[in-house]
Amino acid sequence: MRNIASFEYRPAWAHRGWNTMVNWIILVNVVVHVVKQFALSPMAVYQICGLTPRLVFTKGYLWQPLTYMFLHDGFMHLFFNMLMTWVFGNAIEAYWGPRRFLKYFVVCGLGGAAFSAIFTFNGPPVIGASGAVFGLYIAQAMIFPDSYVYLLYPVRMKYVVIFLAGLQLVMGIAGSTGVAFFAHLGGMAAGLLFFRQEIKASRFWSRLKRASADRKVIRLGEWREQERAKIDSILDKIQAKGFESLSPTEKRILENYSRRQKEESD
Repeated sequence: MRNIASFEYRPAWAHRGWNTMVNWIILVNVVVHVVKQFALSPMAVYQICGLTPRLVFTKGYLWQPLTYMFLHDGFMHLFFNMLMTWVFGNAIEAYWGPRRFLKYFVVCGLGGAAFSAIFTFNGPPVIGASGAVFGLYIAQAMIFPDSYVYLLYPVRMKYVVIFLAGLQLVMGIAGSTGVAFFAHLGGMAAGLLFFRQEIKASRFWSRLKRASADRKVIRLGEWREQERAKIDSILDKIQAKGFESLSPTEKRILENYSRRQKEESD
């Protein structure tokens, strides 16, 4: 992975020529959409090439997790997904190169297919590149976390992604609206998995591990205080009534404590 410090961020409209992976992905989607319009039954195309998890597992339609991301229901569905692919994909491809970009795009699309299989196994066919596009949002936030998206006012991409993830989760739980919200989440999850090494090396992950370690130390200290209080009560009982007055459980606690103290001193 290239050092981001040496990379010059360029907007989507920066000229890089026609022969880019982003443009090829857009072209394939447009061609597939045009060809579909001439099909005798577009619904049959959705049934065969869209993603129906039940058919993948029961009928062996193993191509569907790949082909579904190149099908779109109407012009606006196609236009928005390809616009987002172009807006975010150009800078990411320029940073990674075409091969890694294509690999990432497909992985995120497959992540969307996986979540669709988990959460909407018996649902209608899922179509569209939205899972892969939501993966691009993750990549933009990971590679260029301080880049801005201009909505009503400039918002950093990393905050936009957090908002989008929460929105998809809420809408997915709320119920069916004809939008594959869990496919979107699957694309984002696949994107995060793709960036797992970067996440582990991030300051956030280091802080999380440090906080977890601190909690373990606190719990260990609390447990030892409770153990010490128990030992003190056992020793008081021995002093007052003798060793034979101890119950089998108290004897075992005292024996284990004595053994551990000896091991720690050695």
